[in-house]
Amino acid sequence: MATPASWSAVLVAFVVTLAVGGARCGAASQAPETAPALVWEATGFTAPESIVFDAGRGQFYVSNMGTWGQGSTPGDGFITRLGADGRVLDLRWVTGFDSPKGLALANGRLYVADDADLVEIDPGAGVIVARHKPADGPGGFNDCTADARGTVYVFSRRRSTVFRLRAGRFEPWTKVDTSKTGWPNGLLAERDRLLLGSWVVRGADGDERFGILFAVAYADGAVSQLGNQRIGNIDGIEPDGRGGYTVTDWVTGEVLRVSADGVPARLLTLRQGAADHLYVVDQRLLVVPLVRDHVVRAYRWNSATR
Repeated sequence: MATPASWSAVLVAFVVTLAVGGARCGAASQAPETAPALVWEATGFTAPESIVFDAGRGQFYVSNMGTWGQGSTPGDGFITRLGADGRVLDLRWVTGFDSPKGLALANGRLYVADDADLVEIDPGAGVIVARHKPADGPGGFNDCTADARGTVYVFSRRRSTVFRLRAGRFEPWTKVDTSKTGWPNGLLAERDRLLLGSWVVRGADGDERFGILFAVAYADGAVSQLGNQRIGNIDGIEPDGRGGYTVTDWVTGEVLRVSADGVPARLLTLRQGAADHLYVVDQRLLVVPLVRDHVVRAYRWNSATR
């Protein structure tokens, strides 16, 4: 999600975007998807931002940013463990983070994108075992993701660069031209490419428009846009199990399904702060952290029907 200091500016840009006609194309006009049905709601969090499911242990992990914005307290972020049924097992399971956001599971580790570092947790012990950051200072990290080979990718806002952790080596992987893509927020590692979702994109005319989904090829770093439609203020990106994606829009609170060719359709509208969500395909479970409401909600949704 966006940095706390930038939210006010982004919200202003969002309003301006609507005023100048940069509204999302297609989402409202598409045939409605089958509405997700609420299954459970978990409470007690402090600005929950991201969630992943550990299938081997049958539990969820949730990042809590803690206090944020003006007057925030450094070091009050933490990770929560939830049972598969949404029960809070350990609210402050691992502590000592500044503003933890994106989460990824790989190599027997839980990876956390914190403000300064990409943090490694041993889930079995519930302890931090390593921290990774650029050689020149804090990363300003946001989302992270891992591919099937165990390579972890994390985006640095400060460097406008995707870093990767591979075979124990942490290094810059690709620079992002944000003047063309907008500011990346959500990440999703796929078989042969890294998919990124952005917030506002400034056009050649100087106007700001909704963000896009774009991909960077692992083989040669080639950048391509998914479809030609604006999507929104993209936070989370998840595969839907049928070749498309589910996407959250932090500003509007919408959860969208985006087809493989980039056409968005609205699934449901929540409140502002719908963040880095999860879709567990085999359980048909769509789980959304709501930063501003301090809750996590799980919905039953079958991506195979419309």
